[in-house]
Amino acid sequence: MSAINDKKQHYKTISKTCLYANILYLILHVFYLVLFVVAKLYILVWVTAGVIALYLFFFFLIWKRKYYLYALLCGNEFFAFIAVTTLMLGFNTGFHFYLIALCVVSFFTSYFSKKKNVKGSIIWVGLSLTIYLTLYFVTAFNQPYYHIEKWLEVTLFTTHAVVVFAFIATYLVIFIKYALSLEKKIMNQSRTDELTQIGNRYALFDYFEQESKKDKVIALFDIDDFKNINDIYGHVTGDFILKRVAEISSSFLKDDFVCRYGGEEFVVVMEDDKFEVVFTKLEDLRKTIEKETFEFNNTKINLTITIGASKYEDDLSLEKWVALADEKMYFGKNSGKNRTVF
Repeated sequence: MSAINDKKQHYKTISKTCLYANILYLILHVFYLVLFVVAKLYILVWVTAGVIALYLFFFFLIWKRKYYLYALLCGNEFFAFIAVTTLMLGFNTGFHFYLIALCVVSFFTSYFSKKKNVKGSIIWVGLSLTIYLTLYFVTAFNQPYYHIEKWLEVTLFTTHAVVVFAFIATYLVIFIKYALSLEKKIMNQSRTDELTQIGNRYALFDYFEQESKKDKVIALFDIDDFKNINDIYGHVTGDFILKRVAEISSSFLKDDFVCRYGGEEFVVVMEDDKFEVVFTKLEDLRKTIEKETFEFNNTKINLTITIGASKYEDDLSLEKWVALADEKMYFGKNSGKNRTVF
């Protein structure tokens, strides 16, 4: 289910990016069309009108989820449009700035594509650099087709500088947000026990990076004779019991931190209230699990847990603190099991 949701999120990010980008490209070319009409650059008017028609068609490609084809056609259109406008209006109009932005887009597209082919992005970067240098040298030794007024040259240069910087920043923000969401998800997964879906021992270490150890109690408990349950009823039944014990513990101790420490061992972190309060709370948990009937595949199982608890002492490392609770838990096991030792 998680994989399906990941795929949906992946395509949602791509779809939204392509859609918004296409809208912006369309608006940008409409802006060019208006400028070219005002400046009476009729060849570019017809070229831009054709490009606008192409971007209207691109909405169909996005709707059909042809994202790679869209990116390919869009990139090639920009190459062609940049070359034509630079040759006809001159290098100082700044159309060449888009070639820098296309390098960013090529890597962005590569990251979100199925194949994640970085070589393709490098080819695009090489092609962008080649076109950039070619346009520079050609326009350096040849006059542009149109001799435009200064207001148009300044307007185009300023527009391209602003658009390209905003363009690059937007794509990088999208990428960073997506990367951070993946990082957060990976972090959560690495701190979550896969079977029981509660925290694992790494979550316990993270917990104490945020919380002080002072005025805390650690309780360690495990399921009595759990190996016999696995041997008699099978590991599938054992997994079911571990999940149910985790559910019961998390529900019963909803105001405390609960995690699976390993195997059939669980850790609870509680506030260091009065001894009677903490002891009663742990005893109530033990009795709740003792009274629970675990039913799986028409098999009913009753079980018990043994709990060992230890208050925090100054300069005690987390490992030694857990070890103290572990010693008390094993003292309880050696004293008959199904008991709480504080």
